[in-house]
Amino acid sequence: MAKLTRAEAARIFDDLRALVAIEGTSGDEGRVVAAVADRVASLPGIQSQRLQDNLIVWQGQPRVALFAHLDTVGFTLGYDRELVRIGGPHVAGGEALRCTAGEVTYRGRLAKRGDTWILDGAPDARSGSRWVYDARLELDGVEVHGPYLDNRAGVWSALEVLRACDHVAVAFTANEEHSGRGAATCARWLYDHLQVHQALISDITWHTRYIRRGRGPAVSLRDRNVPRQAYLERVLAAAEASGIPFQREIEADGSSDGGAIERSGVPMDWLFVGAPEEASHTPAEVLDLNDLRDMAALTAYLVRALGTEEVRR
Repeated sequence: MAKLTRAEAARIFDDLRALVAIEGTSGDEGRVVAAVADRVASLPGIQSQRLQDNLIVWQGQPRVALFAHLDTVGFTLGYDRELVRIGGPHVAGGEALRCTAGEVTYRGRLAKRGDTWILDGAPDARSGSRWVYDARLELDGVEVHGPYLDNRAGVWSALEVLRACDHVAVAFTANEEHSGRGAATCARWLYDHLQVHQALISDITWHTRYIRRGRGPAVSLRDRNVPRQAYLERVLAAAEASGIPFQREIEADGSSDGGAIERSGVPMDWLFVGAPEEASHTPAEVLDLNDLRDMAALTAYLVRALGTEEVRR
């Protein structure tokens, strides 16, 4: 596909910046789900169902559902200023943090006390408050730098697919970074109420020795979890037919909403499709917007292709 123009990159960046600005650690996704609900409310033909802080939206007669998690990693302020991790943030020390409670925003920094990470600053902050990285997104050409591209970029891609496809469902899920409960809840609802049994995971993956940023989205053959081979082969054949460059990822570790679907007991096939980024779960993640644009285009193609026939074997 043609490279993004400066104007196209700026549009995507502005969308991402608005999504990243909303605090929403695992278990505290209320503000994020409200913002996404506002975005989809104006789309014609959209129906929706909110399940706690999960949001399922669909149009037409979907046979495929996207799963895009809303939550981020972060910290809970514990006793004696200790910072307790939410999910798996990667920290080095000195990272700026913030917490918004009502109309008040507190700010501080990660510091080390012995073997314990603590909050330096914000002496009035209450134990039990939730803290996120306090860093802004920056655009450098077609590269975006900053926190929480995992998974606000996956949310952006799912919103683009929702606009592009006439028959699709999207589950915007909670708690992926910490437990995966949101995806299990949404999978059961989608299967029971819409008879959807095919899923694509709209998430961000790792830049590694083999999967390189700037070379297109990755289709994951496996991570800690192993998708069903018949479904994997069907998705890969459709991806090849799309003409959109993609990378084949093989990992022994890591997980996503797909793992939660697998553990849920719902007979729903799943496969991960995501753009690679560097420095995951830090305040300085790096993503190529060409990869993200192509991720949305490939996912939309797959939704249409997988919707043409159903495989229940």
